[in-house]
Amino acid sequence: MKRLIWLSTMSLAIAATSLPVVAQTQDSPQTPGTQSPELQTPGERQTPGLQTPDTPAPGTQTPGVQPETQIQQTTPSADASMGAPKIKGTSALRDANYISLYTGSQPLSYVTIMPPDYIGIGDNITVTDQSGQNIQANVTREGEKVRINFAQPVAPGSTLEIALTDLAFGYPYPSKSTFGYELAGGYTGFNREIPYGLAQFQVY
Repeated sequence: MKRLIWLSTMSLAIAATSLPVVAQTQDSPQTPGTQSPELQTPGERQTPGLQTPDTPAPGTQTPGVQPETQIQQTTPSADASMGAPKIKGTSALRDANYISLYTGSQPLSYVTIMPPDYIGIGDNITVTDQSGQNIQANVTREGEKVRINFAQPVAPGSTLEIALTDLAFGYPYPSKSTFGYELAGGYTGFNREIPYGLAQFQVY
């Protein structure tokens, strides 16, 4: 009888010591190498059924999307390479003076010539361009100042030859000295004349 009681006591002791092992096995049904969702980092969690969109590599384009193009707008302006208007040169005969004039980068409407006190300019004035073509113009006067009005504005970048072939010299006539005409130009779109300076002549 004592032997049976002792065996029963031993069986109960063995069963009591094996219970925690069974409990651990039931609470942790994971296989080695896996993590529970609670132990994953926030960046590793994904909602079932959702996929992270692929990010294209640098330098690649998404199909159907055109690259952005830049449109450059140009504003019309005068060509600065033409330079400023100027008197290019002069030449003289006994009764005629010739002035070479560069018009610059704007259309030229008229030219004014102011002679010195002892020189009178007649109406016989001709104007030609760099190709020798006559330019139609009429002559008006503002006191002693002569104004050459062009029928059509002269194109930018032109070189004009102005021939003053009807001159009258009064006293004191220059001898072995220089004299000059004051020149200015009126341009399309400008409210005031542009001075060219003096067209100088040497007298011998």
